[in-house]
Amino acid sequence: MRLPVKLALRYVFKARSKKLVHIISGISMFVIALVTAAMIIVLSAFNGLEKLVSDLFGTLDADLAIVPLSGEVIPADFVSKIKENSHIAHYSAVIESEAIISANGYSEICTVLGVDSNYASVCPIEESIVGGRWGIDCCVLGFGIKSMLMLPADSLMQEIIVFGAPIRGKKLSRHKEAAFKKLPQTACGTFSINADLDTRFVITPLEFAAELFGRNDKISRFEISLKPGSTIEDLRGLEELSENIRLRTRAEKHKFITQTNRAEKWATFVILSFILIVAAFNILASLTMMLIDKKEDLEIFKAMGLQDVDLEMTFSLQGLAINIIGGGIGTALGIALVFAQSQWGLITLEGSVVPTYPVLLKLPDVAGVLAVVIGIGGMGSAAMVRYLVRKVVV
Repeated sequence: MRLPVKLALRYVFKARSKKLVHIISGISMFVIALVTAAMIIVLSAFNGLEKLVSDLFGTLDADLAIVPLSGEVIPADFVSKIKENSHIAHYSAVIESEAIISANGYSEICTVLGVDSNYASVCPIEESIVGGRWGIDCCVLGFGIKSMLMLPADSLMQEIIVFGAPIRGKKLSRHKEAAFKKLPQTACGTFSINADLDTRFVITPLEFAAELFGRNDKISRFEISLKPGSTIEDLRGLEELSENIRLRTRAEKHKFITQTNRAEKWATFVILSFILIVAAFNILASLTMMLIDKKEDLEIFKAMGLQDVDLEMTFSLQGLAINIIGGGIGTALGIALVFAQSQWGLITLEGSVVPTYPVLLKLPDVAGVLAVVIGIGGMGSAAMVRYLVRKVVV
């Protein structure tokens, strides 16, 4: 006669077990819940940082850009091919190069972005204006550059800024100052994105940059935004029209930052997974105490027909239940804390570009955490129970 597993499982979960067994089981469940919640919170924090970096650096970049495959420029007449593409909603020509900027007796090296009137349609630059105004008839300075030039802090700027750039074909050692072209431009606004961009970039009208750098018929890149429902794959035909251009996403431009953040994210995930393995040893202690506590009764069950495989399954389900319940509690706790942070900003960041710590919950991360918790719990419990049954139950 074979004793049903259901009867043995019911006996194992009966409340007559020693109090110490329940305490150890509760501690195991508590640790698993905390680790699960920590994994969800940490992954959401890295997601929030990645989105924040993407949004900040994306202020000067569209989601997609057409850039030269080699060299520094694209022929300006390529714009006719862009106009013909039905998947492009807006586009903006950009000239980017280094220059010397001077004002108020101070000089700094900066990166000039020459943009046309469509620039604000593809990049959210207007959201970052902190002083003066956005305009295509003047230049807009990064807040850091404005500070380095000791310009007044008035909200409306009407300062004359002098830009200098080397003239192609003229050597500095021979022509001295004549090797530089200098052009004045009025500053009408200030933008602030982050410390890096604020101290590097100045935005000017496209025609001004073309004259300054001698690129009347050459463009550094085209920033573009797609129509709803269109994807980057719909634009692959543009690459076939010219051998010297390629499509570049915002993530590809800031590839190093994105890859670093993701590497840190998954390294942290692996470290916390090892903590789960350590927590599994608490389950081992709980199952060991339970087996010792019920050793005599289990021997009677075996005599009544309980098979070893049924005995292993009974205690494996006990260990799996601890993981599932602990993982469920931890998941609910982690999601609740992430939601609270996103809604009410429990953790603030004084003096930062954002008032509160950014978080972003992604369902694949939650599913991955649960899979790891239950997977480690299921496989760990099965392996541990098989060993314990053979050692403890004769």
